[in-house]
Amino acid sequence: MAASTVTMPPEVMELYSFPLPDIEEARFILRELEWGEHFIGIEMNPAAGNRDIYIYSLQEASRFLRYGTAGMGLSTGGKGSISWFDIDKLVAWLRNDVRDPDLADAIARDTAGEESYHGKVQKLGNLIDMRLAQLTDLIATEEQ
Repeated sequence: MAASTVTMPPEVMELYSFPLPDIEEARFILRELEWGEHFIGIEMNPAAGNRDIYIYSLQEASRFLRYGTAGMGLSTGGKGSISWFDIDKLVAWLRNDVRDPDLADAIARDTAGEESYHGKVQKLGNLIDMRLAQLTDLIATEEQ
């Protein structure tokens, strides 16, 4: 991977700076995965129960974390839900199936010190969104 990074706002750069992949790596990381490569999250809802959510891409992982009115895994109100998944399994999925070890390492490192699930989700959600923005911007710039 290249040593430079995409230019991002300072508040984003303060959180983390990912190495910039080449365009083929970026497209590969953003691809939609096949059956068997998917990740399973769980939507936990007190009114409807638990439901498995199959995630096939980094974009879908980001949307899953933003589900609900409060975002980042939690929604509010009596019918609110929690988007839950095993963080260790998410890290393994990012490393082995998505094949983005930089993002997997960042999530493993930055969530290790968090005690609450919500704190972990906040950190990993920001990291996923930052990586997604970086890769999407890289591809958009290349296509211009």
